[in-house]
Amino acid sequence: MIRPLEAGDREQLFSYLVTCGIFTEEEIKVALELIDKYINDKSQIEYEMFVDADEKIVNGYVCIGHRPLTEGTYDLYWIVVNPAMHSKGIGTSLVRFSEEYLKKKGGRLILIETSQKPSYERERRFYEKNGYTELVTIREFYRPGDSLVMFAKYLTW
Repeated sequence: MIRPLEAGDREQLFSYLVTCGIFTEEEIKVALELIDKYINDKSQIEYEMFVDADEKIVNGYVCIGHRPLTEGTYDLYWIVVNPAMHSKGIGTSLVRFSEEYLKKKGGRLILIETSQKPSYERERRFYEKNGYTELVTIREFYRPGDSLVMFAKYLTW
């Protein structure tokens, strides 16, 4: 079942951010800041978060948001799945849910920015498997040796 993220989901999501093994401390801190903002600031409209959950177990989450100054363009900021549930369709389910949800809101384009580091290879393959096209690589974007890769998928074309 996919539902909006709730405050009680935070600790499980924190553990997945840590145990998936690809995020830096700084990245985990940013992910938690966004989760906390979503949970604690009901007036915020920048981020929407959904979880795939079975009763009390959260399998993963997705964070999406409207890209400022655009019409119908959204960012998929975060998608994290319990490492024990990798390759079981949870991530794909969250992506498909997000796409359908955004279509209903008038979304026409989803952008995803990720790292080109070898440790992110699995994630890049996941995006491609789900119909996202690599648009551009910006060399040395994050830091020396860490380029940005941008993926996109048109929801209506």
